[in-house]
Amino acid sequence: MSDYADIDDVFPDPAGLIWMKGIAADQALRDIGADPSGEVVNADWSRVQATLWDSYEDDENEDHEASGRAALFAVEGDGAVLIEPMSCWGADTALLRRLTASGGEALGLSWTVNFHVSVTFAARGEILATFDPMELSAATGDAPDAVAGWLDSLPVSAAEWHGNGKAAAFALGERLSGIRVDSAWLARRHRLVIPSDSTSPPALFLDKQMRALAAADPRIGALAAAPGPDKLPEIVRMAVDLALRTTGLDGEIVDEALDLLATGERGTRAAAARERLRRLHTTLRQEAQAAYEHSGATGFAVPGHDTEVGRLMLRQEAVETLLHALDPDLEKAASNALSRAAATRLSHENGDYLRHRTLTAIQYYIVRGENWL
Repeated sequence: MSDYADIDDVFPDPAGLIWMKGIAADQALRDIGADPSGEVVNADWSRVQATLWDSYEDDENEDHEASGRAALFAVEGDGAVLIEPMSCWGADTALLRRLTASGGEALGLSWTVNFHVSVTFAARGEILATFDPMELSAATGDAPDAVAGWLDSLPVSAAEWHGNGKAAAFALGERLSGIRVDSAWLARRHRLVIPSDSTSPPALFLDKQMRALAAADPRIGALAAAPGPDKLPEIVRMAVDLALRTTGLDGEIVDEALDLLATGERGTRAAAARERLRRLHTTLRQEAQAAYEHSGATGFAVPGHDTEVGRLMLRQEAVETLLHALDPDLEKAASNALSRAAATRLSHENGDYLRHRTLTAIQYYIVRGENWL
């Protein structure tokens, strides 16, 4: 990794890279929306950047229709690499799945102007791991339980990921593809390609655990079978079910909110119910404060199922879930209700944590048209 210690000097601006092994060149180009049979134009990195900025100027002047994109593509033996300035395709799990669907492996890397780094490994159409090198504990993949062990199998320690995640990714990219991307390589000429954003939208992707849940749970199975905006009300209702089940929150206003969600009422009655829920939230907060003072505890109160204070705090989150669930904007209702339901400390044992994770993936796909994983 010391060979790439100066990678920030080589790439001072954001970029997206994908290193590949065992993937046909023509298929890779088709997967990024480029024409493999088109005229071959060679360029170095500075030419790619100039082409990119020229296309931006053309778009502004409306002289002609341009993609606003340009990339370098190179093949060496069984390995290949794609590099695009100002790109996040190294974090594009749908693209990485397409690239490896027929076999082969790929490593994607992207970073932003805010120094957020994303690393994704894919093989045989599956995401092995996707993560921020600074937050390895949050790494996920198509088989979440296997991610930590798979990362441990790499010749990169957690300290090295934290110290210079980009350098670690470049070293692993070279190890995978056999291609060393440094300033000398960038100065040489490689194939200039113009990716297209007009590729077909991906199908909904769920990992193995999610697919098993969808097969076993008819409500989630129905959502996954035809994910569309018409499914958002059901996602909202299921988010509320999760929050209420884990906290035991009940009462007249809860029943009223459930009736409103069942009928789809989000007008005047829903607004009145939300006001009553806000008052309930205040009451629960006051009860939690009183219980905390009575307990004689010191320090910060912690939400959880093991103490009265913790349970009262979780019920506040359940009330927040109901408040957001009744939002007139269905997209916001689904997103925020799921977010607040997650804060109720859902159980792994009864499957609610996995239900929430699956609902989140479906909601994300419906709203954004791309996959969460």
